[in-house]
Amino acid sequence: MWHWGLALMGLLLLAAAAPAAAGEGQVEVNRPRSPFECDTPIGEQWYGSTARCLDELCAGFNVTNEWFFVGDDKRRRRNPCYGRNPTSFDGQ
Repeated sequence: MWHWGLALMGLLLLAAAAPAAAGEGQVEVNRPRSPFECDTPIGEQWYGSTARCLDELCAGFNVTNEWFFVGDDKRRRRNPCYGRNPTSFDGQ
């Protein structure tokens, strides 16, 4: 008889866990994660254009330095947000 109780408890636990898994947010695997990806096809597909992508992703980003030194090897990389106004997003 205790086997039925154990089985019923297991089913209740599975039923309780299912709505939580279904309610979780979707993973956006193809979304650009940095302004450096705005000129790629993924950035243009996601936001509709390179300019809109840069408007979204440059908010709060460094817009004053034209070049960055990134990575362990400190290679020089052009800043895609250089010269942009991060507060001028028009929402289109």
